[in-house]
Amino acid sequence: MKEEILKLRKKGYTYNQIVDELNCSKSTVSYHCSKLNDNMVKIKANISKKEKKSFLLDIEQNKIKKVVELRQNRKSYDEIIEITNLNKYQISKICRENDLIKNRKFGGGFEYPVEIVKEIKELYSELKSTRKVAKKLDISRYYVMKYVEIIKRKKLSKEEYKKSKSKNVISWRKRKKIELVEYKGGKCEKCGYDKCIHALEFHHKDPSEKDFTISGKSWSFERLKKEVDKCIMVCSNCHKELHHFKI
Repeated sequence: MKEEILKLRKKGYTYNQIVDELNCSKSTVSYHCSKLNDNMVKIKANISKKEKKSFLLDIEQNKIKKVVELRQNRKSYDEIIEITNLNKYQISKICRENDLIKNRKFGGGFEYPVEIVKEIKELYSELKSTRKVAKKLDISRYYVMKYVEIIKRKKLSKEEYKKSKSKNVISWRKRKKIELVEYKGGKCEKCGYDKCIHALEFHHKDPSEKDFTISGKSWSFERLKKEVDKCIMVCSNCHKELHHFKI
C-alpha cells in the first residue's frame, strides 16, 4: 500500500484522488505522504546556498508554470504541495521570483485584464455586494475587494466609514426583525396588536432557557430563530404586564 501511495503521489495525484484510486483512508495517505515531504525538508536542510539555487533550477519548467498558475488562482501552499509534490521552500522561491508574495491578501502581483476590472466595478455598482459580484463572475471575493471595496473605503474618512458601517448594521437588524416578526405570525399573541412592528417584542416563556437577548444581535437568522422559538411575541403593553405580574 505504501509503495502504491507514494507512486501515485509522485505522479502528482492529490490526497483525495489517491483515496478514490486505492480505496483507503485519507489519514493513511497523509501519513505516508508526510514521510515523503519530510525527506524533501531534510534535503533542503543539508544543502548549501549555492546548491539551493541549483536545487530550484532542477524543477521542471511545467511545474514552475503550474505553481504560478495555482498561486494566481489563490491556492494555498499546502494545496500546491499536494498538487505538484514540490516542497514549501521550492514553492516559496517560485512565488518570490514571480512577484506573488507581496500583498498576499489580494493575490500578490496578479492583475486582471482592464476589461474584467471594468466589469467588476460595473457589476458592483449595480449589486452593491462583493459576495454577489464574486459569485456572479466566479472569482475570489478578495479580488473584488481589491478593485472595488478598498477604493470605496479610501474615499471615506474614518468617521464617515464608521457611520456608514453603523447604518448598515442598523439596516440589517431591521430586516431581521421583520423576518422574525413574520415568522412568529406578525401580531401580539395576547391582544392581537399588529400596527407597528417596533412595538412588537419577544418574551421568553421560561427565563432559565434564555441564552441571549434577541434585540441588538447581528447574528444569522437561523441562530436568532432558535432563540425566538423559546418566546412568545407580544406588544410593548402586554410585555410590560407580563413582567409586572410575573406571568
